[in-house]
Amino acid sequence: MTINLFCLPPAGSSAALYTAWKKQVTNDITIVPVEYPGHGALAKQPLLHDPDILAHHIITEIKSHPLSPFMLFGHSVGAALLWRVIAAIEHTPLFKQLKMIIVSGRPTHSYTRKMPAKHLLSRAGLINLLRHYNNVPSELFQNEDAMNFFLAILRNDLHLNDNMLQDRVKKINRPLLVFYGKDDPDIPSHSHMLAWQEYTTQWLGCYPLAGDHFFFNELSSRKAMFDKIAAAVSKLTS
Repeated sequence: MTINLFCLPPAGSSAALYTAWKKQVTNDITIVPVEYPGHGALAKQPLLHDPDILAHHIITEIKSHPLSPFMLFGHSVGAALLWRVIAAIEHTPLFKQLKMIIVSGRPTHSYTRKMPAKHLLSRAGLINLLRHYNNVPSELFQNEDAMNFFLAILRNDLHLNDNMLQDRVKKINRPLLVFYGKDDPDIPSHSHMLAWQEYTTQWLGCYPLAGDHFFFNELSSRKAMFDKIAAAVSKLTS
């Protein structure tokens, strides 16, 4: 059985973040990067910061593929958004096809509800935030037009994130797997990620991997993550 893995990007990123993953997973997993309006290939569409509207955009993307088992992967803001998707499909036939949830780089509500809103930061504040995450090309800081274009997307995505900081996740009867970078500045401790076990009846574990917020940019960490996902999928299909 082949299972689709729909991947939701973090703030300021596009579906291209996950493109390279397609060649690195096992044959029974198909990586499906999800593009948000106003990002990447959909750059000409209006940006969205309403999580419910964006969740329905994602559901439309899922439905555009043949009805088959699927998993949801979300990193950072994407990990918050996937719960809005789940809430929207919970009482529909599509929910029956959801086989696993993978949360990456996002603590539970008990921590995020205390985080300050960021979408109203000044331009300088947004640029400092970019330096904090250390995941943008140095050339971007030298090109004002490109930086302005990118900051508009980032501010929108931070607005999206701010709209979900208070979200309370409902416990779900689906396998849940959690990953994060050992040096992620947004993860204060292992216990903050381990707390996700309270939100599922089928806990698959929480795994710290080498790297920062974007730990999966490290090839060894990405492989370790894929190995864990593949092992979990193998148990699902056996």
